[in-house]
Amino acid sequence: MAWCDACYDSELGLLTGVRNDFSVGDVRNSIWYAVGLLLRGGEGDDARAARTIEAILERQFDEPGMPYHGTFARNTAEDHPPYAEAVMWQDYDPNWRQFIGVGLAIVAEEYESRLPGSLMERVNRALNLAVEGEPVDRCSPRYSNIALMKAGLNVYVGKRMGRKELTTYGEAFGREVYEAFRECDAFGEYNSPTYYGVNLYALGFWRRYLTESGLHALGAEMEAGLWRDTSLLYHADLQNLCGPFTRSYGMDMAEYTAIISQHIWMACEREAAPLPPADKLDWEFAYGPCLALLGVDVPVDAAEAFYSFGERRLVLKQITKESNRVVSAWLDDTYMIGAESSAVCTPVLSQFRPVTAHWKTPDGSIGWIWLIHYGPVDGQAEEGLLTIRAPVEDTFRTEDLDSAEFTFRIHTQGVASGGVQRDRWNLPGMTVSVETNAAGFRMEEESGDVIVVYVMDPGEAMFELRFDP
Repeated sequence: MAWCDACYDSELGLLTGVRNDFSVGDVRNSIWYAVGLLLRGGEGDDARAARTIEAILERQFDEPGMPYHGTFARNTAEDHPPYAEAVMWQDYDPNWRQFIGVGLAIVAEEYESRLPGSLMERVNRALNLAVEGEPVDRCSPRYSNIALMKAGLNVYVGKRMGRKELTTYGEAFGREVYEAFRECDAFGEYNSPTYYGVNLYALGFWRRYLTESGLHALGAEMEAGLWRDTSLLYHADLQNLCGPFTRSYGMDMAEYTAIISQHIWMACEREAAPLPPADKLDWEFAYGPCLALLGVDVPVDAAEAFYSFGERRLVLKQITKESNRVVSAWLDDTYMIGAESSAVCTPVLSQFRPVTAHWKTPDGSIGWIWLIHYGPVDGQAEEGLLTIRAPVEDTFRTEDLDSAEFTFRIHTQGVASGGVQRDRWNLPGMTVSVETNAAGFRMEEESGDVIVVYVMDPGEAMFELRFDP
């Protein structure tokens, strides 16, 4: 809360970030701050929370028939969406219905008596708009972080407003999310440090507020399963999740704010949680008050993994039958490697990390490697070895992306000049021997990282990466 207090703009009534030398109010993250103000309940906090909620509600779109109906502006600087021509993600974010809607629901359930009646009437109306504006077919049950919030919000609003049709829909959609999870006891957005945190947030909402719903027991099962799965891939000594990552915004959780880190903090203790220093925190940190209210429910058999690293282990798991996605990972004393084998071909290369490695360097920092590639990858991890096979053909090519290129981003301090060669990477604390059928090789540096690119002829690409710490 102290961190958020420093970002509050009393004139806008919102948390702000600085863009082009002027303050821009951030709408979504401010709802988490409002919850925190009410949770803290200090002098002036209730009044500030009311002002913040008012500022958020002022930026909800109430325009039936428009694609953005019921969602919220992302910030105070963006233009109004171009009406019927509005493009999702470009002109508006549909997920703000769920992110802000769940926050408003927490306010309504926990703090209604401490806010003006007129404001609560507006909150109720906003909750209705958020669920009414969401297109039925916009969100797949496999889009787990949003789907879990959407189901819970529909059930909650339906019950609160006496709208049985919303509750019925939310229950049915929630069961679809559960069935997708039960297919392999995994979420399709697999092993995503940020979105696993959102999943736990949503499941905490189910646990606390949907006690009379059929989703309550299903949510408890998914919450326990998610913690157990996370514990298998978590390396307490490295304070990181082993890859691969379906969606990730970073490789070292001591360098960026992954929401799962805050759950580990609550489940264990602050010292056990991988969190960045204050100057590297980002807006995801503002989730804290909501997470604290909802709490955590970690199975006893999974909890120990977050305190100390146990046995060296191989993890094998099928995560979806669609595209036959299979994950393998090897966790050793001082390093870990992971890979996905699937037919997934995503253009969102900034988030999808199908082959990864982490290790502890001599200075105690975390070194990491991440494969960036457009096209299906058959990756497999075993003790000390990553094997990669992939088709190289025109089918997997766009104007900007080419399946013939395999890019490894290497992050570590103090790589000696000439330490990275085509067949061998001599890195601080780790040597990687590379066997490949690549036709071309080049290397460059970017933001202090070493970027290694292998170029393949048409056919099948092959890599064997052997790790020697």
